[in-house]
Amino acid sequence: MCLIRKSLVLALTLAVTGVAVTGTRSAEMAAMVEKNSKNLDWLVQHPTIQKLLALHNQERARVGLSPSKLNPEMCLAAQRHAVWMAETGSMSHSGLPYRENIFMGVRTPEDAINGWIWSPAHHSNMLSGTEVGFGYMVLNGRYGWCSVMQ
Repeated sequence: MCLIRKSLVLALTLAVTGVAVTGTRSAEMAAMVEKNSKNLDWLVQHPTIQKLLALHNQERARVGLSPSKLNPEMCLAAQRHAVWMAETGSMSHSGLPYRENIFMGVRTPEDAINGWIWSPAHHSNMLSGTEVGFGYMVLNGRYGWCSVMQ
C-alpha cells in the first residue's frame, strides 16, 4: 500500500477511535482524498464505511427490503461532504444529486444510523433506491457523517 493510502487509513482509524485530528491533518486528508479519488478501494473497504453499510442494510432487511449496493463514487461524494462539515462545523446539505442524510455530533456509526432511523424523512431516504455511499470525518472533536442514496 502506498504511503499516502497508509496515511489516510491511519487518519480514518484515528478518527473512528475518537482521536482529534488537527487542522493541518484535515487539510492533508482532504488532499489525500482528492489524490486517491481514482481508486476508491481505500474508502469502500474502510471498517467504518463497512459498518455503516451493514447497519443500513440491517434496517432495510428489517422492513423486508433487499440490501443497498455500496457505490464507490457516491462514497467519495459523501466523504468529501463529511470532511467539509467537520472542517467548517456547518451541518448543511451538499446539493448533490442524491437523497442525502447528514449528522453531526454523534460519535459512532450506530448512533448516526439510529438517528436517521428515528427521523421519518431520513428513514425514508434509507429505504429508497438501490445504491448508497457513506462518508465520515472527525476534526477537533467534531464528527461529521454523510450518507447518499439513489
